[in-house]
Amino acid sequence: MIDELRSIAIFAETIKQGSFRAAAKELKLSPSVVSYQVTQLEKSVGTALIYRSTRNLSLTSEGTVLYQYALTMIQAAHQGLSQVTSDKQELRGTLTLTLPSALIKSEISKKTSQFSKLHPHLNFKLFYTDNRQDLILKGIDLAFRAGEMGDSSLMSKRIGEINRKLVCSYDYWKENTKPIYPPDLTKWNWIKLDMLPNYRTLINSEGEKCEIGFKSNISVNSVEAMTQLCINGAGIATPPDFLIEREIKNNVLVELFPNWQVEPIPLYAVWPSNVFQNSSAKRLLDFLK
Repeated sequence: MIDELRSIAIFAETIKQGSFRAAAKELKLSPSVVSYQVTQLEKSVGTALIYRSTRNLSLTSEGTVLYQYALTMIQAAHQGLSQVTSDKQELRGTLTLTLPSALIKSEISKKTSQFSKLHPHLNFKLFYTDNRQDLILKGIDLAFRAGEMGDSSLMSKRIGEINRKLVCSYDYWKENTKPIYPPDLTKWNWIKLDMLPNYRTLINSEGEKCEIGFKSNISVNSVEAMTQLCINGAGIATPPDFLIEREIKNNVLVELFPNWQVEPIPLYAVWPSNVFQNSSAKRLLDFLK
């Protein structure tokens, strides 16, 4: 049974890393040892667990089932270890995070850098992407997600919000007829962010709301790309305020209707229900709070 447990752990790491070679590097084993362990596990259970090709690996239906149990096994082992260690003990192992690209220059990234300095023996893997990752399949300990959370088996906690500004470049401002009311901006070109709808809600100091629908001849899948295109004069955008402070100060960007604020986007920390066996994930979230 002990041999099978070791093989299961290697199998889980192989799926997490996406290849035998990457898993071998992470586990400090040779690729042949990793491949052998997975093959022996398949022989033990009497079925194929992984489809192999020259470029990638994918799970069979039986492999998918075993992978879920493998993660539970590994997480339970980590939980047991964390129960018998002190919170003051130096953190070790690997902490895997995923964040939207908009947070590259955010306070969360700054605080994560500070946390990494406090725990130099903890390895950090950060994935900045605007595509929502499968936390279980990718072996992600903690995710930060912008926008409302849908129905999910994941645990989540609202930790703040992303404040945005309605801006365009100074050159684009000069090229167009000056708007008098926010709805006038429907005639201007907008830079659409793929994951957001074709409208924005503005709120003034009295709590009055104004929804602006728009058309666009350009769309992107990255907040930073949207921001740069706006700076380049492609149209209106609503980037996070911390990304454009310098550009507004230097009159590269013009804030449109500063008495109206773009409705902020809620920001959540998200994790699998049993992930807080990983004390480093919990300690990071406590540190961020």
